[in-house]
Formats: sequence, structure tokens, C-alpha cells
Amino acid sequence: MGDVDMYKDNLKIRQYQLSDTAFIVKMINRDPFNLQKGITVDEFERYLDKPDAKSRENTFVAVVDNQIIGYISLSFASHLTGRKVDSYSAVDVDWRRKGLGTLLIEFILQHLNQYAHSVNQTIHFVLRVDSRTPGMLELAHLHGMVKRHELLILRNSEIDQAQVVPLPTNFSFRSPTHTDATAWASVYNAAFNGNKTTDSVVHEFGSSEFRPDLSLLALTIEGEPVAFISSKMVGGVGQIPTIAVKPSYQRLGLGKALLLEGLYRFKKAGANEITLSVNTANDKAIDLYEKNGFIHSSSRSYYFKTISPSDS
Repeated sequence: MGDVDMYKDNLKIRQYQLSDTAFIVKMINRDPFNLQKGITVDEFERYLDKPDAKSRENTFVAVVDNQIIGYISLSFASHLTGRKVDSYSAVDVDWRRKGLGTLLIEFILQHLNQYAHSVNQTIHFVLRVDSRTPGMLELAHLHGMVKRHELLILRNSEIDQAQVVPLPTNFSFRSPTHTDATAWASVYNAAFNGNKTTDSVVHEFGSSEFRPDLSLLALTIEGEPVAFISSKMVGGVGQIPTIAVKPSYQRLGLGKALLLEGLYRFKKAGANEITLSVNTANDKAIDLYEKNGFIHSSSRSYYFKTISPSDS
């Protein structure tokens, strides 16, 4: 199989259709390093309908002779100076390193140029670069993207040694429910200066991946939610997407207590490995994770490209 240039007369990039979902999910799950690996058909459809993200109308597939060989999807969020646009993508393993990734990025940048002009807003496009995926770094540099931050991907295979520790005095934790969505968003936004909404948390809690037995909300003795850990299982691998603690409650041991309780619950749930990510600049968190059995696995860098309405 040659480069995509050999197939350019038969290759087209078109908007996603409902009948594409099963093929996209299969392609994602063939890639061991894809951020969405483990996703099901139902969960992919839920992702497309995340509130205010505009993903369904901004998902595209690359097709050759009626075969889907790649896809790219956008997720919009508000930003202080316009719109932040995350991207999720996959290229079929048989079509790697043949120029398809470049075509998809060029297509989506042109699409965003047109969008920025039509709505008269600045777009901040985000490309995730996984250190285990060849060609992604070159792709980011080729299109003038700038690295903003980097996450370490850590893993822990010593689940059998997981032991719980008590929460600090005057705190308690419990599994979250849908009624905690506003509090969950508030803790996240305080911890990370984010813009998570109640609706997005309700959507998250409605997912089949959501495990209330593995996620925990920490509260003060007065009942104020101040920290949480969100967790899920993908096969036998436990994943911790987020540990969040409100700034005024940091350095009290809440993060450590939630982490160790989470590891213990993963152990009871039958996980054989736990993964999480942490900003390379967060030395205290890295030290905490390393002291509790986590080792470096890889890294994921976030490259940004700013597109202004005048660029189109």
C-alpha cells in the first residue's frame, strides 16, 4: 500500500454519518495509544452529543473506495479570547505514515479558518502529541503549532499493595450522584481555572463508563465539596482522568487520601494496572504518585495554533 497520493482520485474527506460509527470505533480500538481507546459505539455517540461542544457537526472521515481509513473530530469550548477547539483523531493502522494525518490536519485547519471567519471569533486549536505515536510531533511543527504544556503518563502495576489511609480530620468522602454535578464542576474549575459546566458533568455521569464506586467526592464537616477523584475502567486497566482539590484545601493530604482510596477500590474492582496523567510542571503531584508506585510510561504534549478571523 503506497502513500495517499496514489489514491488521491479515490480519497475524499466528508462529514460524519451515523453509519460510520462502528467503523470509527473499530479503528480507534486498534490503536493501543489512542486517547479514546476502549470506547464503545454508544459512548462514541454520547461523545458527539456533549453539550455545547458542536462535535457531531464537526466530525469528518477520510474514505478510500468506501473504506474509512481515518477520522478527525472537534470539541468546542468557550475561551477568554474566542473558542478553544480540542481534536480527537485516528488513522487506520494500515495507513500510518502515508500522509493521511497531514491531509486530515490540513483539512481541519482550513475548516476552522472558514469557521473563524463566519463567526468572527478567534479559534485556539489543540493538537495532542503522544510520544508513542510516530509522526505527530513533525505534524505539529509542520503547521506552526506551539507547545503550551506537557503531561507525563504514569502507570502503576503494583495494585496488590494498595492500602487506604484515613482522610484528614473533619473531612469525609462519598460516591457522587447526579445531584453533585454543580459542585463537581465548581471543584474542577477552582482547581484548574477551568470552565466545566453542570450540564457537561451531568453528561459525564450519564456515561456507561461512569463508575460511582470508583469516583469520590470529598467534603468538609459542614458538607462543602472541596475535592474529588474521577476514575473508570477500560478492560483490566483503571484510569484516573482527574484528581482535583480546591486551592484553599490543598496541602492538607486530601489528594493523597483520595489517590490511595482510589487505588484500593481499583484493586477490589479487579484492575491489573492504573494509569493517570500529570503536568510536568507539577512536581509535588509527581512526587506523590512516584512515592505510591507510579512510574513514567510516556508523555502527551499539547500544541496550539491560533486562528483569527482575518486569517481566512
